[in-house]
Amino acid sequence: MFFTLEISFTKSLELNIFIVLLSIIFLLYKKSWYGLIGLFLLPLIPALSTYWSVMVHGSGSSDAWLLFSRTFAFAALGMMFAFGIDLEELLLILEQKKVPQSFIYGILVVLHAIPDIKREIIGLKNASLLRGKKMSAFSPFLYLKTIFIAFNWRDQYTEAMISRGFDDQGKRQASLDFQTPKLYLLASASLIILGNSLLFISF
Repeated sequence: MFFTLEISFTKSLELNIFIVLLSIIFLLYKKSWYGLIGLFLLPLIPALSTYWSVMVHGSGSSDAWLLFSRTFAFAALGMMFAFGIDLEELLLILEQKKVPQSFIYGILVVLHAIPDIKREIIGLKNASLLRGKKMSAFSPFLYLKTIFIAFNWRDQYTEAMISRGFDDQGKRQASLDFQTPKLYLLASASLIILGNSLLFISF
Protein backbone atom coordinates (compact mmCIF):
# COMPACT_ATOMS: atom_id res chain seq x y z
CA MET A 1 0.00 0.00 0.00
CA PHE A 2 2.81 2.42 0.89
CA PHE A 3 4.67 1.85 -2.38
CA THR A 4 1.41 2.12 -4.35
CA LEU A 5 0.87 5.66 -3.09
CA GLU A 6 4.53 6.57 -3.42
CA ILE A 7 5.03 5.58 -7.06
CA SER A 8 1.83 7.45 -7.94
CA PHE A 9 3.31 10.78 -6.85
CA THR A 10 7.04 10.37 -7.42
CA LYS A 11 9.15 10.25 -10.56
CA SER A 12 11.73 7.57 -9.88
CA LEU A 13 12.64 5.00 -12.49
CA GLU A 14 14.92 3.33 -9.94
CA LEU A 15 12.08 2.87 -7.44
CA ASN A 16 9.85 1.32 -10.10
CA ILE A 17 12.58 -1.14 -11.11
CA PHE A 18 13.22 -1.95 -7.43
CA ILE A 19 9.54 -2.81 -6.91
CA VAL A 20 9.43 -5.03 -10.01
CA LEU A 21 12.60 -6.90 -8.97
CA LEU A 22 11.32 -7.28 -5.41
CA SER A 23 8.05 -8.71 -6.74
CA ILE A 24 9.88 -11.17 -9.00
CA ILE A 25 11.96 -12.42 -6.04
CA PHE A 26 8.84 -12.73 -3.88
CA LEU A 27 6.87 -14.64 -6.54
CA LEU A 28 9.84 -16.95 -7.16
CA TYR A 29 10.02 -17.62 -3.42
CA LYS A 30 6.29 -18.41 -3.38
CA LYS A 31 6.64 -20.47 -6.60
CA SER A 32 3.74 -18.52 -8.09
CA TRP A 33 4.43 -19.20 -11.74
CA TYR A 34 1.08 -17.82 -12.89
CA GLY A 35 1.86 -14.64 -11.00
CA LEU A 36 5.20 -14.32 -12.78
CA ILE A 37 3.59 -14.88 -16.18
CA GLY A 38 0.89 -12.33 -15.36
CA LEU A 39 3.50 -9.84 -14.18
CA PHE A 40 5.16 -9.83 -17.59
CA LEU A 41 2.16 -10.30 -19.89
CA LEU A 42 -0.75 -8.34 -18.37
CA PRO A 43 0.90 -4.89 -18.25
CA LEU A 44 2.84 -5.34 -21.50
CA ILE A 45 0.34 -3.80 -23.94
CA PRO A 46 -0.65 -0.87 -21.64
CA ALA A 47 3.03 -0.19 -20.91
CA LEU A 48 4.01 -0.23 -24.59
CA SER A 49 1.03 1.97 -25.50
CA THR A 50 1.94 4.48 -22.80
CA TYR A 51 5.59 4.48 -23.86
CA TRP A 52 4.71 5.04 -27.52
CA SER A 53 2.17 7.81 -26.86
CA VAL A 54 4.58 9.72 -24.62
CA MET A 55 7.42 9.33 -27.12
CA VAL A 56 5.26 10.59 -29.99
CA HIS A 57 3.16 13.25 -28.29
CA GLY A 58 4.89 13.79 -24.94
CA SER A 59 8.09 15.10 -23.48
CA GLY A 60 10.60 12.46 -24.54
CA SER A 61 12.20 9.21 -23.53
CA SER A 62 12.76 9.96 -19.83
CA ASP A 63 9.05 10.33 -19.08
CA ALA A 64 8.24 7.48 -21.45
CA TRP A 65 10.52 5.07 -19.59
CA LEU A 66 9.19 6.34 -16.27
CA LEU A 67 5.56 5.61 -17.19
CA PHE A 68 6.55 2.31 -18.83
CA SER A 69 8.24 1.13 -15.64
CA ARG A 70 5.44 2.51 -13.45
CA THR A 71 2.89 0.36 -15.29
CA PHE A 72 4.94 -2.74 -14.51
CA ALA A 73 5.45 -1.59 -10.91
CA PHE A 74 1.69 -1.32 -10.33
CA ALA A 75 1.20 -4.74 -11.92
CA ALA A 76 3.96 -6.18 -9.72
CA LEU A 77 2.31 -4.90 -6.55
CA GLY A 78 -1.01 -6.35 -7.71
CA MET A 79 0.53 -9.75 -8.42
CA MET A 80 2.22 -9.81 -5.01
CA PHE A 81 -1.13 -9.13 -3.37
CA ALA A 82 -3.09 -11.58 -5.53
CA PHE A 83 -0.68 -14.52 -5.34
CA GLY A 84 1.15 -13.90 -2.09
CA ILE A 85 -1.69 -13.36 0.38
CA ASP A 86 -4.24 -15.83 1.74
CA LEU A 87 -7.47 -13.87 1.30
CA GLU A 88 -9.37 -15.72 4.02
CA GLU A 89 -6.56 -15.11 6.50
CA LEU A 90 -6.43 -11.44 5.49
CA LEU A 91 -10.16 -11.07 6.13
CA LEU A 92 -9.86 -12.64 9.58
CA ILE A 93 -6.98 -10.29 10.39
CA LEU A 94 -9.10 -7.32 9.27
CA GLU A 95 -11.91 -8.54 11.51
CA GLN A 96 -9.52 -8.41 14.48
CA LYS A 97 -8.64 -4.86 13.39
CA LYS A 98 -12.31 -3.85 13.94
CA VAL A 99 -13.56 -4.05 10.35
CA PRO A 100 -17.36 -4.72 10.55
CA GLN A 101 -18.13 -8.42 10.96
CA SER A 102 -21.05 -8.36 8.52
CA PHE A 103 -18.69 -7.12 5.78
CA ILE A 104 -16.01 -9.72 6.57
CA TYR A 105 -18.35 -12.69 6.77
CA GLY A 106 -20.31 -11.55 3.73
CA ILE A 107 -17.12 -11.80 1.66
CA LEU A 108 -16.24 -15.14 3.28
CA VAL A 109 -19.64 -16.51 2.28
CA VAL A 110 -19.00 -15.47 -1.32
CA LEU A 111 -15.55 -17.08 -1.30
CA HIS A 112 -16.88 -20.38 0.02
CA ALA A 113 -19.79 -20.28 -2.45
CA ILE A 114 -17.51 -20.07 -5.50
CA PRO A 115 -17.30 -23.89 -5.99
CA ASP A 116 -21.11 -24.11 -5.84
CA ILE A 117 -21.44 -21.26 -8.33
CA LYS A 118 -19.04 -23.02 -10.71
CA ARG A 119 -21.12 -26.20 -10.48
CA GLU A 120 -24.28 -24.23 -11.22
CA ILE A 121 -22.67 -22.65 -14.28
CA ILE A 122 -21.64 -26.08 -15.57
CA GLY A 123 -25.19 -27.31 -14.94
CA LEU A 124 -26.68 -24.38 -16.86
CA LYS A 125 -24.36 -25.03 -19.81
CA ASN A 126 -25.25 -28.72 -19.86
CA ALA A 127 -28.97 -27.96 -19.66
CA SER A 128 -28.58 -25.56 -22.57
CA LEU A 129 -26.83 -28.25 -24.63
CA LEU A 130 -29.72 -30.66 -23.99
CA ARG A 131 -32.03 -28.09 -25.59
CA GLY A 132 -29.73 -27.88 -28.59
CA LYS A 133 -28.24 -24.51 -27.70
CA LYS A 134 -24.63 -23.86 -26.84
CA MET A 135 -24.17 -21.22 -24.15
CA SER A 136 -20.85 -19.38 -24.48
CA ALA A 137 -18.86 -17.87 -21.63
CA PHE A 138 -19.92 -14.41 -22.86
CA SER A 139 -23.65 -15.14 -22.85
CA PRO A 140 -25.52 -12.55 -20.73
CA PHE A 141 -28.22 -15.14 -20.05
CA LEU A 142 -25.66 -17.32 -18.26
CA TYR A 143 -24.66 -14.54 -15.88
CA LEU A 144 -28.27 -13.45 -15.35
CA LYS A 145 -29.29 -16.97 -14.32
CA THR A 146 -26.26 -17.22 -12.02
CA ILE A 147 -27.19 -13.95 -10.31
CA PHE A 148 -30.76 -15.17 -9.73
CA ILE A 149 -29.45 -18.42 -8.27
CA ALA A 150 -27.14 -16.47 -5.94
CA PHE A 151 -30.10 -14.37 -4.77
CA ASN A 152 -32.00 -17.56 -3.97
CA TRP A 153 -29.06 -18.77 -1.91
CA ARG A 154 -28.83 -15.53 0.05
CA ASP A 155 -31.61 -16.36 2.52
CA GLN A 156 -30.27 -19.89 2.98
CA TYR A 157 -26.79 -18.60 3.84
CA THR A 158 -28.24 -15.99 6.20
CA GLU A 159 -30.31 -18.63 7.99
CA ALA A 160 -27.30 -20.94 8.22
CA MET A 161 -25.12 -18.21 9.74
CA ILE A 162 -27.78 -17.25 12.29
CA SER A 163 -28.33 -20.91 13.23
CA ARG A 164 -24.59 -21.13 13.93
CA GLY A 165 -24.86 -18.24 16.36
CA PHE A 166 -23.61 -15.39 14.16
CA ASP A 167 -24.47 -11.94 15.51
CA ASP A 168 -22.95 -8.95 13.76
CA GLN A 169 -23.57 -6.78 16.82
CA GLY A 170 -22.12 -9.20 19.34
CA LYS A 171 -18.55 -9.75 20.43
CA ARG A 172 -16.68 -12.78 19.14
CA GLN A 173 -13.80 -14.67 20.66
CA ALA A 174 -11.33 -15.29 17.85
CA SER A 175 -10.10 -18.88 17.57
CA LEU A 176 -6.79 -17.61 16.18
CA ASP A 177 -5.03 -14.47 17.34
CA PHE A 178 -3.02 -13.18 14.40
CA GLN A 179 0.20 -11.44 15.38
CA THR A 180 2.72 -9.94 12.97
CA PRO A 181 6.23 -11.22 13.82
CA LYS A 182 8.72 -8.49 14.65
CA LEU A 183 11.06 -9.89 12.00
CA TYR A 184 8.43 -9.22 9.32
CA LEU A 185 7.94 -5.67 10.58
CA LEU A 186 11.70 -5.10 10.53
CA ALA A 187 11.99 -6.52 7.00
CA SER A 188 9.12 -4.33 5.77
CA ALA A 189 10.63 -1.22 7.32
CA SER A 190 14.03 -2.05 5.78
CA LEU A 191 12.52 -2.46 2.31
CA ILE A 192 10.64 0.84 2.63
CA ILE A 193 13.82 2.64 3.69
CA LEU A 194 15.80 1.02 0.88
CA GLY A 195 13.12 1.90 -1.66
CA ASN A 196 12.99 5.51 -0.51
CA SER A 197 16.76 5.80 -0.65
CA LEU A 198 16.51 5.08 -4.38
CA LEU A 199 14.60 8.35 -4.78
CA PHE A 200 17.88 10.17 -4.19
CA ILE A 201 19.99 7.99 -6.47
CA SER A 202 20.27 8.50 -10.21
CA PHE A 203 21.98 6.30 -12.71
